[in-house]
Amino acid sequence: MRTKGLSRKAVLAELTKAREQDLKYADGKILCSMCTEPHPMAKKAQQLFSSSNLGDPGLFPGSRRLEKEVIKNLASLLNGEDCVGFLVSGGTEANLLALLAARNRANVSNPEVVLPESAHFSLTKACKLLGLKAVRASLDASFRVDASSVKKLVNERTIAIVGTAGTAELGAVDPIGKLSEIALNHGVYLHVDAAFGGLILPFLKNAGSNEAAFDFQLKGVQSITVDPHKMGLTTIPAGGILFRDRAILNYLKTETPYLTEDRQYTFVGTRPGSSAAAAWAVFQTLGREGFEKTVKHCIGLTERLASGLKALGFTLVAEPTLNIVAFRGVGTKVLSEKLREQGWLISYVPRLDCIRLVVMPHVKRWHVVAFLENLNAIKEESF
Repeated sequence: MRTKGLSRKAVLAELTKAREQDLKYADGKILCSMCTEPHPMAKKAQQLFSSSNLGDPGLFPGSRRLEKEVIKNLASLLNGEDCVGFLVSGGTEANLLALLAARNRANVSNPEVVLPESAHFSLTKACKLLGLKAVRASLDASFRVDASSVKKLVNERTIAIVGTAGTAELGAVDPIGKLSEIALNHGVYLHVDAAFGGLILPFLKNAGSNEAAFDFQLKGVQSITVDPHKMGLTTIPAGGILFRDRAILNYLKTETPYLTEDRQYTFVGTRPGSSAAAAWAVFQTLGREGFEKTVKHCIGLTERLASGLKALGFTLVAEPTLNIVAFRGVGTKVLSEKLREQGWLISYVPRLDCIRLVVMPHVKRWHVVAFLENLNAIKEESF
């Protein structure tokens, strides 16, 4: 730490210099992130509530009210009108809390969790932290978890089954309805990781079909992770965890005797009220119609991108369900490196030997056109 402080002008100059080193969503070349440029109202709300701490909510009743309203909005979208929940640091903490509740509720020796092979790595972290054995269920040809594989793995030590509504690599949606039946038949906790898909699927045309059901309308689902800081267009951090039943909170309770409330249920103690305010501001500003428009934009560009890739002779790993496209061709890894050299921020997935693209709200039509043109030029030059 310096002995004497800098002037406001000097500090702002250094901050500006650092900010210029960060990549910009508006450039349209960030095609690997599940986050995006926050809505202007989210930024304003975050600034207004920058000193609010939901870890001591008695001091910030307005912030607590906003959090409850955000949770109510999320619960309504996910068909869980009586659900309870919290805004947390992200999908990692949300998944951790779900498995912690499941473990404490089951109270068995040598507990196990059935995870799809495609489960997010945060669930591996959670299992390690909580002393849970992760057993992996295989996937079907569409890269969704095979329900029959899950069923075979459930035993007396199983404390939870996890399904994903929008996998991080491919955007695949597991057959949550089948997982719900397995969970109910075996009396096992079912958690759905919808960190990404939770704010996309409710706005798709087929969201109301029985086959597409993934949320609390399925009786076996006990908790859902959904992150407003992804497709919710709000500022970071704003993860979300929802529980079907308030009684589940008893398995998460920690006494906090010196604070304004005598208990907490989240892993992180100090929680930014600004996250609740920002998410609330976006939900109020956009409403259902605004979210539907945003999702329609992303899905439309995803379809345009997928068809363009096929026209160039590339193979899709799977037909897109959400706004994620994965493709491969001759020399996929080399191709990914050359794309990065051209400034395109894409993901290469070694396990699938594919390039992964995420079409978030900051991506525009001309960005997709430019990407396809650049991709074709690299292909013709190199292969």
